[in-house]
Amino acid sequence: MERTRSVVVAVSTLIVGVTLLSGPLAPGVTLATEPEPVALESGNVTVSEVEMPEKVTLEKGSYGAASYYLDAPPAHVHFSNLTGRPTLVYELTIDELGYSRTTNHFLDDSTCDAYELTLASDTFTDGEIEREQYNGTVTVSKRDGSGHGVVATRNVTISVVE
Repeated sequence: MERTRSVVVAVSTLIVGVTLLSGPLAPGVTLATEPEPVALESGNVTVSEVEMPEKVTLEKGSYGAASYYLDAPPAHVHFSNLTGRPTLVYELTIDELGYSRTTNHFLDDSTCDAYELTLASDTFTDGEIEREQYNGTVTVSKRDGSGHGVVATRNVTISVVE
């Protein structure tokens, strides 16, 4: 029994000692290594082709929900050159609703020669949607070592589906 108690006390002391050493007792001491910083928006990307959606829908929620759900199809991007960690930005703007949604896609060396850009879904209340159709703009832009720039843009029709 005495031996078991000694082991428990020793392990407990070790845990408390390491906790205090790596915490408030010695603030300059760390037992972990810092992760390497990731250099986003570095390298270069050359886009050879972009397939943009033609239509976006706002679909009425089911079961009497007082919401409309935005469904924006993905944009498909093909590369002729990709190095480093560039970023592609997919954006949908609906000026008549004062709405803009942006999604950043971080690329790296494991990305193939094509990539699908998606846009997160969103909701609108019943009071916000007053028409059967809206005009919008879909934009794909890049951020890399050579700067920022628009790759492709397209006007889209946003259809309201009841």
